[in-house]
Amino acid sequence: MMSKINLDGLLLNQALFRHISPFELDSLKKEVVKLELEKGLSLFQKGDLADGCFILVYGLIKLAIPASNGSDKIVELIRPGQCFGEAMMFLEEPYPFYAETLEPSLLLRLPKNALFKLLDQSPAIARQMMTGLSYRLLGFVRNVERQSSHNAMQRVVDYLVQTALSQESNEIRLELKKNVVASLLNLTPETFSRMLHHLSELGLISVSASRISISSLPSLKAYPQIHCESEHGNVKTSVQGSHHKKHGTISLQA
Repeated sequence: MMSKINLDGLLLNQALFRHISPFELDSLKKEVVKLELEKGLSLFQKGDLADGCFILVYGLIKLAIPASNGSDKIVELIRPGQCFGEAMMFLEEPYPFYAETLEPSLLLRLPKNALFKLLDQSPAIARQMMTGLSYRLLGFVRNVERQSSHNAMQRVVDYLVQTALSQESNEIRLELKKNVVASLLNLTPETFSRMLHHLSELGLISVSASRISISSLPSLKAYPQIHCESEHGNVKTSVQGSHHKKHGTISLQA
């Protein structure tokens, strides 16, 4: 499969190399390494020296900090088109997290020396890399803001709403396992399941394995605010069309 993949096309399809010249492309592709990994394989471990960066062509990568209790904290999910590892490469620091494939993945590894040479030659590519780093920094800040100012229910609802919007459907499919989603939201898997069960009892969603059907997106989006006001005794919560279901646990793929 690897021999059939056109390296020129892969590089030109990446936003980072949108302004690359034919000469620069020819020089870079001699240094780039293609890595094809199956699901569940490690790309690097925490503490490994960062002597290059990576671009994900297809698949899904998690960056996570290992924990002694086994509940590793996911820092970020890397999706196709994203570049990662640049910050540690520039700082000459070891990776503070590990990288593992959540799906079969194809990556391009850009060696440090080759990339530095390219950045020296092309201000446009240097600006593009700075833009990518800036977006990721902004994403981290917004994530910290959500986790510090939103309670568990708000985080779960926000995740479901954003997933529905990205999939353009009220019948959404959770791309990630329950423990991965919970870690992203800074929740325990048990708390995540409890929040889903509560929303299901209210009739706002229904859950079947990894698929979630949202009854009304506006009602789901508004629920955390209504719930918060109700807890403070300001209003009585009334969810139109809600109905009680038998108590139980929601089983998602673990």
